[in-house]
Amino acid sequence: MEEPPATKLHTKGRLIVGTNGTAEDDVVKFSGRGSVSLAKLVEPINPMLNYFEIEILNRGSECAIGIGVGAINYPQGRQPGWNKGGIGYHADDGHLYHERGYGSNFGPTCTTGDVMGCGVDFDTDVGVNYVKVFFTKNGRQVGQSQKMKRPIHGLYPLFGLHSEGEKVKYRGHWLRSPDNLQIPMELDSSPSTYWLRSNGVKFVDDGLSLEYAGEGGNVQDVGSAQANFQISPTNHYFELEIVDAGSIGAVAIGLAKTTYPLNRHPGWNPGAVGYHADDGKLFKEKGMGSVFGPSCTTGDTMGCGVRFTPSSDYEEYMEENDSSSETSLPEEVQYADQYLSDNSDDDYDDYFGFGGLGGGLGGRGFGLRMPMQVPSESKEKKKDKDKERTITVYFTKNGEEVGETECVVPSGGFYPIVAMLSRGEKIKVNLSPITG
Repeated sequence: MEEPPATKLHTKGRLIVGTNGTAEDDVVKFSGRGSVSLAKLVEPINPMLNYFEIEILNRGSECAIGIGVGAINYPQGRQPGWNKGGIGYHADDGHLYHERGYGSNFGPTCTTGDVMGCGVDFDTDVGVNYVKVFFTKNGRQVGQSQKMKRPIHGLYPLFGLHSEGEKVKYRGHWLRSPDNLQIPMELDSSPSTYWLRSNGVKFVDDGLSLEYAGEGGNVQDVGSAQANFQISPTNHYFELEIVDAGSIGAVAIGLAKTTYPLNRHPGWNPGAVGYHADDGKLFKEKGMGSVFGPSCTTGDTMGCGVRFTPSSDYEEYMEENDSSSETSLPEEVQYADQYLSDNSDDDYDDYFGFGGLGGGLGGRGFGLRMPMQVPSESKEKKKDKDKERTITVYFTKNGEEVGETECVVPSGGFYPIVAMLSRGEKIKVNLSPITG
């Protein structure tokens, strides 16, 4: 009989846990002796879900528990921060570990009942390819934010256990700024299984049925919702059904960057494109639409999808990372990649910058495949990848293509967005009608 892989994948909490650990739902226990049991989330930290927490349920014999972030190939069997590409705050001594095996005075120690948090500040400008990492204890920031280089595939949440009896619970991740306990109101009502953020809409039933909840009095009363997964070559199409067109049928579907204003219809502002039901027009980064397709009303289905053009580097990226190449992934990443490919409906490839959101927090599989390790590149290739990336965005009505347009991919990638603007409007969204 073949020896089992060195890691175990626990899909509900999206955790990859080392050999000396076990997981049930989102609770991880240290179950061995010797090396550290490192737990790693399969989704990288991103600007809209930039913070996560763990609760210490049992400190164990030593409380040798650490939390932090690291590269996709950060080694199993090592605490956060002990190795290159990682940073961590440790409960037993309160020390900060940053790419080395010895720590420095940083914050208070932690024990049973305490909650430890770690976040990445993407907003503060600390140089190209650098971010700031911050830590919390029981909701309050400890120490100063630390400058850290962001790896090509982003930073992944990590936490480690290293003594008998230790048990922690992963509490989830969300949006948070350093020294700020507030979560924007627009995020509060969004079912995290499907939606990243929303404004002026009401979610009913399973969270995929939406009703307009605004006044509908002027163009500033747009109600919209943005999905919590990034468009990628294998999650490239979604639809909405107009259940009720309301008073004027001002329903829209499209793609937008994660910082797109939620009180603006898709395509009215830079960083978005949208197909509008009331007039059939295409709006792309400006408030004036162009003649595009037929209008839509109650009973119609509108769709939005992406074709990745030859000018993008996706084909080249895939060739460079073919499984038959000489460059191999770390063992734990290989196993996680294979398991996810075999056990999820969707496949995921980290095409855009910092990586996608995967399936959000609710366990729905919006493409869970882990990003593949990229071999070292020449300066010329890196310059090519710094060029603007373009994709072909197309729209459909009742399954038939209406038209297409070329779009420049914004920093951080495109996310599905739907919107409404008149009383009585109701839609039902299907975020994964086709994949692959």
